[in-house]
Amino acid sequence: MKLPFTKSKQLTPMAANFAMLTAAAIWGSTFLVIKESLVNMHAVTLVCYRFALAALFMGVVLSFLQKKHWKNPKEGLILGLLLFAAYVTQAIAMYYMEVVNAGFIAGLFVIFVPILSFISGREKLRLNIAGAVVLAGVGLWVITGGISSLKWGDYLMLFSAVVFATHVLYADSVVKKVDILVLNFQQFLVVTTASFLVILFFKLPFVVSNWHAVWGVLYLALFANVLGYMVQLSVQKTISPTIFALILSLEPVSAAIFAWTIGGEKITILDIIGGLMIISAIIFAQVYRKDKVVPLVL
Repeated sequence: MKLPFTKSKQLTPMAANFAMLTAAAIWGSTFLVIKESLVNMHAVTLVCYRFALAALFMGVVLSFLQKKHWKNPKEGLILGLLLFAAYVTQAIAMYYMEVVNAGFIAGLFVIFVPILSFISGREKLRLNIAGAVVLAGVGLWVITGGISSLKWGDYLMLFSAVVFATHVLYADSVVKKVDILVLNFQQFLVVTTASFLVILFFKLPFVVSNWHAVWGVLYLALFANVLGYMVQLSVQKTISPTIFALILSLEPVSAAIFAWTIGGEKITILDIIGGLMIISAIIFAQVYRKDKVVPLVL
């Protein structure tokens, strides 16, 4: 038996972009959820719980579909270790940062994806993509205030952005040859296991001091992890990782909106200018796309 989201559908570029923008909005909202959840649990514990629930959910789905859980484990292991490094450093960085700055520094992975892709010889840097990358980079620079203003948490978030970019590129190289349901389960389980071992080794607390944080963990697990990465791995089957990253540069804009409307943080004029630059970069990157139809697994 197949679930509806396992069937491949042909979507227009607009529909595919909508799916990616939805993922960007969800991931942008997670910065506020993480910040609030860290009041009630340790950063590594939060990562462990959210990925444990996501792995459990994906494991049940695989069993229902009678799929093998351990097919092509190498790819899942590598992606899982990358996610572990990215999410743990991101969560720790959130102790020291405002949600707005965290979202935009994390968004710098948009710049690292095409740079790493070009350095590795995987993808040529087309003129419109190069221009969009520069514009997005300037927008993020305006919002963060530049390197001179970076603090300890900013550097951790910057490292996390590099690892996320590496994850996007490696995922791009494997999603066309493996089952993304299995891949999601494996990478979630690897993050869970690595986080659990770190908690034991450093004797970190497993306790969650407030039930409010439980809802945060559920949201992160089911929406940010399961739904978000299903969209990512599905879309990456057919489009350039650079274009994918540029669309996801709306993630920090989403983070800023949630921080302002729900979190009560202040948004400056520079935040608005930088956000508009990012949106312009995304539009510029899409104008010259040659994709007619984008297959998406949903």
